[in-house]
Amino acid sequence: MHPMGYKALESLASQTPDLIVLELLRTHSGFCLLLEHEDISPDKFDLLVKVLAEATHSQSNKEALYELFNKIMEMNFVDKLAMHSVTIKRRYPERANSFFKDVLTFLTATAHAMTTIAIDKLPNSIDIIQSSLSGIIPSKDNVNDNMVSQYEELQHWLTEEAKKFEHQQKYDKNKRRVRIDMDQMIPPDDFRLLPVLPSALDFSHNQRPFLRKNIVEGKYRDGNHYLDVQFRLLREDFVRPLRNGIHDFRSDTRKKINDVRIYRRVTISEPRVVGRKICNFVHMNQMNRIKLENSKRLLFGNLLCFSKDNFSTIILGSVADRDVENLKKGILGVEFESDQEFQDKSGEFVMIESRAYFMAYKHVLKALQEIPDDSLPLAPYIVHVEQDVAAPEYLPIGQRYDLRIIKKPTMMKSSEAYSSLINFTDELDIEEPVEGELMHLANIPIEEPLHQRWPTSEQFGLDDSQLRALRSALTKQLAIIQGPPGTGKTFLGLKIVHTLLHNSDIWKQDNPTPILVVCFTNHALDQFLEGMTSYTNRIVRVGSRTKSEVIEGFQINKLVRTIGGRGMPASVRERFSTVRCELMNLEVELNRLRAVLDECKASTGILSLQLFIREKVIPDHIRHQFERVKCDRKLAAWLLYNVSPQQTASFASSSKQKHSNDNIEQQPPTKPSDDKDDDDVEELLGMEERDRLLDVGDDDRNDDTPMLTSSYIGYEVRDQELVMELTELLQKYETDEDEAALLQCNIIAGQREVLQYGFNVPEIPTQKMEEKEDKLVNVWNLDPISRWQMYKYWLRKLASLATNTMRVLDEKYKSKARAMNEVKDQEYLHCMRNTSIVGMTTTAAAQYNRVLKDLSPAIVVVEEAAEILESHIITSLTANCKHLVMIGDHQQLRPSATVYELATKFGLETSLFERMIKNGLAYETLEYQHRMRPSISRLLVPAVYPMLKDHPSVHKSPSIKGLTKDVFFITHEINERADSDDNNSHENLHEAELVIGLCRHLMLQGYSPNDVTILTPYSGQFFLLRKLQRQQIACTGVRISVVDNFQGEENDIILLSLVRSNVEGIVGFLSTENRICVALSRAKHGLYVTGNIKLMSEKSVLWKKIEDDLSSRNCIGNSLTLQCSNHPDQLTAVTSGKEFIIKSPEGGCQLVCGKPLPKCNHCCPKICHMQDLNHDQYKCQVPCPKILCGLNHQCPKKCYQDCGPCMVVVKKKLPCTHIHNIECHIDPKRHPCPTVVEKVIPHCQHKVNMPCHKDPKTFPCPEKCDTRVDCGHMCRQKCHATQDPDHLTYNCYEKCTRINTGCTQQHPCLKKCYEDCGACTVKIKKVLPCQHALDNVECALPVENIQCKKNCKRNLPCGHHCKKLCHEKCGDCKVKVKRTIPSCGHEATMPCSETPTVKFCDGPCIKLLSCGHPCKRLCKDRCTDECMELVSSGNKCPNHHDIQLPCYLLRKVKGEDAWQYCKKPCNKTLECEHTCIGECGSCFQGRLHVACNKPCKRPLVCGHICKQPCSTACPPCQEPCRWKCVHSKCGQKCGLQCTPCKEPCEWKCEHSKCDNYCGDKCSRKPCNHPCKKVLKCGHPCIGFCGDPCPPLCRECNNDELTDIILSGNEDEPDARFVLLEDCGHTIEVEGLEGWLQQETAEIRMKDCPKCRSTIYNNRRYQHIILQTYQVVMKVKNLYNKHKNKNKITKKDIELILQNPKLCYYWPTEIVNLSKILGFGKKKHKYLNEGELQLSHFQAQVLEKAANVLQSCDDEEEVQSRHYTLNMKQTRNQTKEGKRLKQNLQIVVDRIMGRTLIVSPQMMKEVSCEIQRQMILPPYWKFQEKVGVNITSDDLQNMKGKLEVLMDPTVIFDEELDRKVRMLLKESEKYFGGLGISESERVMIVQAMGLKQGHWYKCPNDHIYCIGECGGAVMEAKCPYCTATIGGASHRLRGDNTLASEMDHARHAAWSQHYNDMGNFNLNNI
Repeated sequence: MHPMGYKALESLASQTPDLIVLELLRTHSGFCLLLEHEDISPDKFDLLVKVLAEATHSQSNKEALYELFNKIMEMNFVDKLAMHSVTIKRRYPERANSFFKDVLTFLTATAHAMTTIAIDKLPNSIDIIQSSLSGIIPSKDNVNDNMVSQYEELQHWLTEEAKKFEHQQKYDKNKRRVRIDMDQMIPPDDFRLLPVLPSALDFSHNQRPFLRKNIVEGKYRDGNHYLDVQFRLLREDFVRPLRNGIHDFRSDTRKKINDVRIYRRVTISEPRVVGRKICNFVHMNQMNRIKLENSKRLLFGNLLCFSKDNFSTIILGSVADRDVENLKKGILGVEFESDQEFQDKSGEFVMIESRAYFMAYKHVLKALQEIPDDSLPLAPYIVHVEQDVAAPEYLPIGQRYDLRIIKKPTMMKSSEAYSSLINFTDELDIEEPVEGELMHLANIPIEEPLHQRWPTSEQFGLDDSQLRALRSALTKQLAIIQGPPGTGKTFLGLKIVHTLLHNSDIWKQDNPTPILVVCFTNHALDQFLEGMTSYTNRIVRVGSRTKSEVIEGFQINKLVRTIGGRGMPASVRERFSTVRCELMNLEVELNRLRAVLDECKASTGILSLQLFIREKVIPDHIRHQFERVKCDRKLAAWLLYNVSPQQTASFASSSKQKHSNDNIEQQPPTKPSDDKDDDDVEELLGMEERDRLLDVGDDDRNDDTPMLTSSYIGYEVRDQELVMELTELLQKYETDEDEAALLQCNIIAGQREVLQYGFNVPEIPTQKMEEKEDKLVNVWNLDPISRWQMYKYWLRKLASLATNTMRVLDEKYKSKARAMNEVKDQEYLHCMRNTSIVGMTTTAAAQYNRVLKDLSPAIVVVEEAAEILESHIITSLTANCKHLVMIGDHQQLRPSATVYELATKFGLETSLFERMIKNGLAYETLEYQHRMRPSISRLLVPAVYPMLKDHPSVHKSPSIKGLTKDVFFITHEINERADSDDNNSHENLHEAELVIGLCRHLMLQGYSPNDVTILTPYSGQFFLLRKLQRQQIACTGVRISVVDNFQGEENDIILLSLVRSNVEGIVGFLSTENRICVALSRAKHGLYVTGNIKLMSEKSVLWKKIEDDLSSRNCIGNSLTLQCSNHPDQLTAVTSGKEFIIKSPEGGCQLVCGKPLPKCNHCCPKICHMQDLNHDQYKCQVPCPKILCGLNHQCPKKCYQDCGPCMVVVKKKLPCTHIHNIECHIDPKRHPCPTVVEKVIPHCQHKVNMPCHKDPKTFPCPEKCDTRVDCGHMCRQKCHATQDPDHLTYNCYEKCTRINTGCTQQHPCLKKCYEDCGACTVKIKKVLPCQHALDNVECALPVENIQCKKNCKRNLPCGHHCKKLCHEKCGDCKVKVKRTIPSCGHEATMPCSETPTVKFCDGPCIKLLSCGHPCKRLCKDRCTDECMELVSSGNKCPNHHDIQLPCYLLRKVKGEDAWQYCKKPCNKTLECEHTCIGECGSCFQGRLHVACNKPCKRPLVCGHICKQPCSTACPPCQEPCRWKCVHSKCGQKCGLQCTPCKEPCEWKCEHSKCDNYCGDKCSRKPCNHPCKKVLKCGHPCIGFCGDPCPPLCRECNNDELTDIILSGNEDEPDARFVLLEDCGHTIEVEGLEGWLQQETAEIRMKDCPKCRSTIYNNRRYQHIILQTYQVVMKVKNLYNKHKNKNKITKKDIELILQNPKLCYYWPTEIVNLSKILGFGKKKHKYLNEGELQLSHFQAQVLEKAANVLQSCDDEEEVQSRHYTLNMKQTRNQTKEGKRLKQNLQIVVDRIMGRTLIVSPQMMKEVSCEIQRQMILPPYWKFQEKVGVNITSDDLQNMKGKLEVLMDPTVIFDEELDRKVRMLLKESEKYFGGLGISESERVMIVQAMGLKQGHWYKCPNDHIYCIGECGGAVMEAKCPYCTATIGGASHRLRGDNTLASEMDHARHAAWSQHYNDMGNFNLNNI
């Protein structure tokens, strides 16, 4: 690449400034190399300066220009510039003028663009340049004094700016000024320095803003005065509502505020990239009551203020993303202003919304600040209001125009008609001017007066006022054309533009730019541009999306896409590609950081360790610990794989409870809305939203931004992935019964539990976590909660880093986004420069103000000019504007200001259009209206338009059908709805119903829906009208619109609803003449208004005039008179919408139609109707009066039906003389005679009967055929003499008489005669060649082809009868015979044909095994290698039993391993007091007994006997409850609480009665009077009065009464007895009372003293029974309460089973238990309480057993386990681990084999046994070490104590465990071991300051260290045990080992592993 050359610079000098900037910034332009070049030729240097000076004039790409300035300043080009000025002075003075002028331009632009840099770098260079200037003698050829002074001014400005920069001066903001003086005062500050955005100071009521009135009548002092007034008024217009709203909010935060909208509890999310913008999403709460998406709230561009300190400080933003779906959720996209981007946005805010469209204000205000005082276009008229308007500068004197196109619209020159950018498919209907055609219009001197050399208006086809307006528009710099309603403003505007384009060679000579067309609304712009498409397609539309299909193709973005990159300049194309690539890269990185931040705040998984390492979140000393682990997903292994879900269960449940109790405000449910209502709102809001949204984001070149997935940031585990994997595994298990899949399901489900738990772990303050992190030596020693807390701390660190990085990247992205917008502006500019028409709305013109400056259109045409704020028009003009045409009507809609005071008192609502007219500038008014009929125009003339005239065409307007008046005002005083909606709109139901009723009436008159429009000023009424419209089908298709949206449109009939009617007398903006004018001027033929005219007249003079005019014409009243078109004399007055239905149901009157029908002349019976007036579709229902025949038969049908022929039946004589009844219309000659007669058929001469009309020749003969056919049978058909008379095709269906083929017994054929006979299939008996007879054989089948299936009768050679079938070959005798086997001598049974071998021998094996014992298997089996002969092993169990082992185990099993084979009976007494039935070995020598299988038989508290096995705890009684009374019995189980009987108690006698319920304690005492009843035996009863009589008699049953003695009174003659109803025994009363009242230690029900049956039912002692029952129920309740408190669920068991280590060590057991629980099955499996308890205990045993086994495994191996298992994988186990596994397997098998709940004794014994297995490894290690170090007496004593404590016959309880652990701990001082606490270990390691790998152990495990390099270079003695330690040549002795427990080193310091960084650095600890 080479420096930019002279020719390249020369080419650039001729280009536009914006392209120069982009070309210089191109990567390969060589510009930077040129700046770096030291030796630039003077000519090239001068040209370079000229190019730079020209580039400074760029307006549309300021961002790129600033980038260019920055590059120039960085490369110190200014210094070279200063030095070159000296060269110019000395060698080339003739070039000085242009050179120093260009340098001044460049330095001035640089100074203003980069002031802070310029005040530092420019002054010295300017001094040198000034010195050079001072040495040149001023002349006309080089420099002049003015240039010197300009340099001095620049230097002075830099000096002043430097002072300001150092000492920022502040004005007194609290100084009050009097309003009356402000208009004459000098502004306190420069409006260009004021911030466009409001600040907190703007919201202070203590500071009154400086405002001056808009000078509506009069001139401004200068351009600065004018711009200052416009800027401050416009800024105050959107600031004041915010100021007032915030002030009201501060005063009372709960009252309703109209100026602004308040949103509370708003939160702000982190920024995201949305459509090339950095947006924050705002979350709004409590918005359920408002449908945001269907309201005018939060429209695009609205300003939002956020504060959380009562608006002492604020954050400003604007609505940037109004996605409907997000709005429904209360989510809104907000773009914050750049200077407020980094304010704190955490916490909850109050958000205030301004109702004003802020973006329009923002762009206009910025554009006003950028207009120079001396460059204000058309200043003589706009500022100084000079009334003498000159001709445009481009128009020379005597210029002539070709005006033929006004008369002939199809004429147009092609250069302005056809686009040079795009070839449009649709050809224009235009033609080039032809010489000689309309020549009187071809050469018009347009500056001449109209009456001199201009053709007449008739020759142009215009009226006089239109011609005057046309001439004014063509000849004046500032043309103002007022067009009252209907005068053709748009028509004339199109003619003006058409004329200018056709004569473009005149005004394009100096500045070939397009015409700029500006409109206020998108709708008006589309209409205007659509008209232009008839004569040109060189159009570009800029702004929001168009709804016009015609204009869609001219949208700027569509044109840019169509042109494509190749159609753009190379510099623009390259710049676009470069910036776009940078934007995409930034967006990808921002999205990645955003994803990281989202994960940090709301975790969905575990992030990759590499992400933390890459961002340097995890310290090195912890990183090294993770790197030691040999697995891929290290963080997941740390957080999930080695954590039990059960550890997390308690926390997770508490966390869940916490979240469930969160105080969430409940919002009232929203009322469901009609979808059609939503459509109405969207239609109305859509117009406003379209006017705001500019079409700048529809660039499909942005669609290739790479999408960012969550995997981009890297996860080790995600919850979603676990769910998917779990689902797949469950499906696999269900389909394939894959047990490995079920096992893996357990593991993954557990990991999900832990993951969910981890997400909810509370965070620890950062400071504490920092301290913990610094001191963390081994991350794997942390408990689960601490691990997750550490992980969350790392997430916070990562989030902080991501946030900081995002802030930097956000600024970069914004800068590049601005650069991209500038590039797109250049694309737009390129398109605009190559077109003839550029159309914009005022909003777009303000936003693209800089583009317009570069475009510099000379001609600007403004439609709707009277509706546009003056500042909006000014910012649409550029300094190069030479011609401005404004078309509008200030007497219709005016500009809309937000603040009423500013609109009325400060003149803000006065448009530039109106201000120019008021200041006497010449304007033309169109005088003839072509729209309204005279009766309508009278409402406006002369009240509004005194000079407006009716065009003759409007006098021909047709009258409105169905009404007496074409104009009418229906007045009423019915009030509107009291409350307004959220949009401050209003509605009036009465008016809405009336208007819809009138609309329906008009539709029934035959009008099309396109002929009628319903207007209303308020959106509330609009929605109501739409709702009612849908209820009237006749009104479908009629347009309903708000008045403001109908501006510029018209229709035949207008129905206007004014809405306002209230007791307060408020009419709102209906009192404004402009709005009245618009509303009343839209109709062409008919206008009907409804409203409260009395109220309107009181509030408006104009309405009063209208009322008077209407009254004078009798066109106003409380009712509207309908006139029936069918009955003109019928007039009907209606006052409401309902009366239309009642009084004119069909659009006519209430009379009967009565018109004669066109087809029958009957009168129409329908009520008067307006549809089908000719009755073409009506069906007359009158009976038809027509006579159908000569017999005067009348038609029986309805009149509308076709009569048809006469269907009356009459007697007629037929030609055959027969008489018959036939229909009247039938001719007898044509009627077939049905009379039967005898005729002869000629073919066969048979006489037959047939109908008279039949021909014998064709009549089928019914006689039978008597011919015999060839088979001998008679023909069975009817006579067929004419068809097959010879029977050649006849098939005989008689039975065949032939014999079957192959038949041997004359069986007849069973087929039909005509069929072929087949083989004989009759079943017969045949004798086969083997002499066997075979039944059911087909007759035709030969015997030699038959296989005999009977048994063979032959004998075999062995003499046995053959057992095969007859047809099979004889042999292989299967008869069982006994034979002696030679090899063993045993006799065995075998088949006769078999050779005798041992494989048939069932005798005992005669062989001896290798051990010498005889084989115990059968002779035919293979001898075993495992001899089961029990032999004495010499081993004794701890109970001193001799142990006999199977022979094959004699050498394999010794010592303790042989104890389990002890077969001696245990015989110990269990806790249940039964004797243990187990064996000594199976009972673990008494430590773990087998379950007792005897029945329990213990009495329960209820009195029933427990029927459960003894080994289980007694459950609640399952017997039926025996509690009953005379009314009913309890239906519950006995173990449940009974429901007391609520029937009245029936215990009564003649002495007393109980008044309580049956189930309650009786209110009476037992009656002690003897019972007076007599028994069956005749003796008196021995019971009590009122009690059931005992069945025993004192006389008859004395022995039975006295067989049990309790009190001794049983044999007394007056003794009384009580019957126990439950068992039927009779007991003496005193003895029974004593028995029942005695106290016992056992809680149980009272029972019978004789049979011990429980007493439930006895009224006499009910109080005792109830008292006892209550005690029993307390016991039951306590049991149930304890059971419910400790209730076990499946979830509890699953949490245990999901522990990965259980699945690792006990996979088979876990699978079996999971199947029992039904895990992995869709169908729920029910388990009772006992089954759940058993499963829970089994799971606990497996968990404890797994803990024991894991304690023996290598720690690092445990940490790196993935737990992705299969059922058959092998596991590396240590020697101790294998021994433990064998022991624990027996325990586990014992428990897993249980099917019933285990006893408490077994639970305790299992727990103790597992604990004993846990202590065995260190005990074994002790035994191993003490075997070689038994030198100490203390050690000997310790060994003895341990042997006693570890006695295998004693249950290893907690006390024994504690004592053993203490002794083992004490032994460490003899054998080594740390013997210190963890904190002491850390302190020692840190104090020594050694790296990992320097600590070692002697042979007896005593710790020592080696300093320096850590390698052993000498040997020494252990100070504890004198064993040799150390080594030589950096090699450790073989009996010394690394002490990894001291510093967690994996390898010694002096080793290859160490050199390979095998250890981590402890210096960081």
